[in-house]
Amino acid sequence: MALQSYASRQDYTELYGEDGALTGETLDRALWQASRDADRLTLGRIEAAGGADALPGRAAELVRRAVCCQANWLLEDGSAWRRGLRQYDVGGVSMTFEGTAASAAGVCEEMQELLLLSGLCCRGVGP
Repeated sequence: MALQSYASRQDYTELYGEDGALTGETLDRALWQASRDADRLTLGRIEAAGGADALPGRAAELVRRAVCCQANWLLEDGSAWRRGLRQYDVGGVSMTFEGTAASAAGVCEEMQELLLLSGLCCRGVGP
């Protein structure tokens, strides 16, 4: 079974309208990459469930929205994150960027927040 995108062109258009930054094959590639980023953040829970469509309604909608946001971010800021890393120290886990405002995890904050809301990605223990 080939890895699938967790959001469609239609999902992206519904979120960003016809004036969205991505179209055609570029959009398909960005949605696929954003889906892999979602898998990474959720430790493969989406794929293990059988994809976004197999999730309960609210979780599926949050995943689709997160993937669309990440796809857009990859076009706008993601490339800067990938090229702007100037220094990375493993011992103290220190990262230095060359004039970029990028997320240290390589994903947009909106994606992180939406996946946390979905219950598929828990990064902390609350009271």
